[in-house]
Amino acid sequence: MVNPFKILFATDFSQGAKIAANTLERLDEVYDAEIRLIHVVESYWKNWLSSRQYEKEALERLRSWQKKFFKKINIEEWYIKTGNPADMIIQVANRTRASLILLGGRVEDELGRYKSCTTVESVVRFTKRPVWICKTPKVSRILCGIDGSSHSQKTLQFCIDLCWRFSAKLDIVHVMPAYLPAFGMSVRTMKQEEEKFKAENIKKIERFLAKFDFKGIKYNLFFRSGMPASVMLDLAEDEGYDLIAIGARGQSILRHILLGSTAEKILRYTPCSLLVVR
Repeated sequence: MVNPFKILFATDFSQGAKIAANTLERLDEVYDAEIRLIHVVESYWKNWLSSRQYEKEALERLRSWQKKFFKKINIEEWYIKTGNPADMIIQVANRTRASLILLGGRVEDELGRYKSCTTVESVVRFTKRPVWICKTPKVSRILCGIDGSSHSQKTLQFCIDLCWRFSAKLDIVHVMPAYLPAFGMSVRTMKQEEEKFKAENIKKIERFLAKFDFKGIKYNLFFRSGMPASVMLDLAEDEGYDLIAIGARGQSILRHILLGSTAEKILRYTPCSLLVVR
């Protein structure tokens, strides 16, 4: 028996959340998913009474959203929680064994309750589950960054599945690591060794891609040089992708290396939707 695809949609009722609601409807169409909704009321001891009143208001608003935005979706459960939004979202995702956490991204000039620099980033940093941050409901062009690691293997497999379900086009990019020549190496030798280094990297990625089944998928493979985050952000801006997909590191004691510098920068500056896979 195939395990159901479970989506936890966290809403703050913002414009970004409305965009994510459209994405949720599309995901449900192709995955026939189990959908759960959550809204978290930030609460501290000083506003405990008012937060309890807002819980009732939020529940009514969730029901209103179900009638307005989720007419075609069967909602398994909805949750109104009080506390730290990121913590509550991650706890419910773990308890329900969510396959994906879906969040709305920051819309320009909008102040949503879940700020992209706080709740969304905290969820991405600390959860062990895939997170989709929506900025557009479209899923027709996907840019997937790979480096040959186990994280990028999971990410690429997720992208292949998305492309198959949405008939989307897939572009795969590998950013070459910088070549560091040995001290005292001649210019001629340095160029030869650099070309050898690049050739070995290309072969490594080709072996990596040979593990996957691309049947029925339209995809292109690009090799680029530079800083991975900058390369992917530039491609997303110039080529108009709907979704960037990247892998992230596992859990770490140090907050600033939970994702890695590449994922951190893309999370902050992505011009389109972002999928982060662990």
